[in-house]
Amino acid sequence: MESSQTQQNLYNVYEAYPYQGQVPFTFSFRQDPDRLFPYAAAIPFYLRDRRVPAGPLDILDVGCGAGVTTLLLAEANPGAHLTAIDLSVRSAQLTAERLQFQGYTADCRGMAAEDLPQLGKQFDYINCHEVLYLLPDPWAGLQQMAAVLKPGGIIRANLHSANARVVFFRSQELMRMLGLMESAPSEFEHQVVREWMGALKNDTFMKKAIWQDKYRDDAEFLNSNFLLQGDKGFSIPDLFSMLESAGLYFLGMVDSRSWNLLDLFAKPDELPDTVRLFLEEASDMEQLHAHDLLVASHRLFDFWCSAQPTRELDLPGTWKESQWAQAQAILNPILKVERLETSLRECLQEYEPLLINPLLPQTTAKPVYLTRPAQLCLRFLWEESLLVPELIARVLPLLPPDPWTGQPLSQEQGVAQVRQALVQMEVILAVFLAV
Repeated sequence: MESSQTQQNLYNVYEAYPYQGQVPFTFSFRQDPDRLFPYAAAIPFYLRDRRVPAGPLDILDVGCGAGVTTLLLAEANPGAHLTAIDLSVRSAQLTAERLQFQGYTADCRGMAAEDLPQLGKQFDYINCHEVLYLLPDPWAGLQQMAAVLKPGGIIRANLHSANARVVFFRSQELMRMLGLMESAPSEFEHQVVREWMGALKNDTFMKKAIWQDKYRDDAEFLNSNFLLQGDKGFSIPDLFSMLESAGLYFLGMVDSRSWNLLDLFAKPDELPDTVRLFLEEASDMEQLHAHDLLVASHRLFDFWCSAQPTRELDLPGTWKESQWAQAQAILNPILKVERLETSLRECLQEYEPLLINPLLPQTTAKPVYLTRPAQLCLRFLWEESLLVPELIARVLPLLPPDPWTGQPLSQEQGVAQVRQALVQMEVILAVFLAV
């Protein structure tokens, strides 16, 4: 357990340097689906339940800093009722001011995460970004968040990887040995870090691994890495142990595509039996742990969890007629951006394929081109969500004729094309197919 002095030092740091306080109030993320993705509650709800919440959500931002994360939550979840807390009173005040400037409101309070029960309410979605690993007892912290979660609610949180961040932990130990971790850092501590890194040979391991001159005057970078008190690293088994102790199920990594263990192998179609058997039999925890041990490429274990497990449901590509008839097609709300609207309009007019993956890098690495059936679906879903049969009825008259015969498509051919397009877009989460 950390000392109360460490927590007091963290309070002093974030009073003097609120997290992300350098981001101007004028800055908005509304047109940036890549930044909105981790904050869009509809995504984990859909992945878990194959449903999207119907009404405005009650959302809690734990460790709001200067309000950038709270603004992202507001922009990614239109109409949500927002509560934001931070250990730093000044940070909570800046959050309220930032949201007001952008036309949103939030209940912003300066309070510790350990005091969550004092809020006297429960939440549909809790965002805890870059905070859990700083709490004196992260296990207890996650349990306290779970206690204020509504039935069916979801938590998004993250932990530092002990493997990926090992050099920074070594740098913190060095600064501790130099006596720089006894109080909140000031310009003196920043200067000592600069002097040490500047004096080292360029090929010194620590300098080569984590130092860049462009960060020498960045107080937030220095405070959040070299001088971060209370910083802790974890393994994947630690994460799953923490979830179990809080009575929570692991729903998935937010950036799940980049955790694909199979992508690490040179010839994934020609794996040795020992590797193939491991991949076939390993649990989620074991596969993620192996990935972290092999490459340690993720500073953060960024995850979703809830008190309910993921529902076992048929994938849309295997649906029967009755399932298609009841499904509702919904455009992922983070995609309602001018960039997509402009590209969609141009591609429809010019009969060109639409490249969609730059808008959703979390779900696909390879280029994904949407042809006319998918584009027409997006065009109608831009205006409103529709039952799949209603969407098909609107799209069918606008489909191009058979390219070989020049004849209009049959009803069966047209329906198949639209369904195939919906499956393609559902896989990359451009469209939700709610049941």
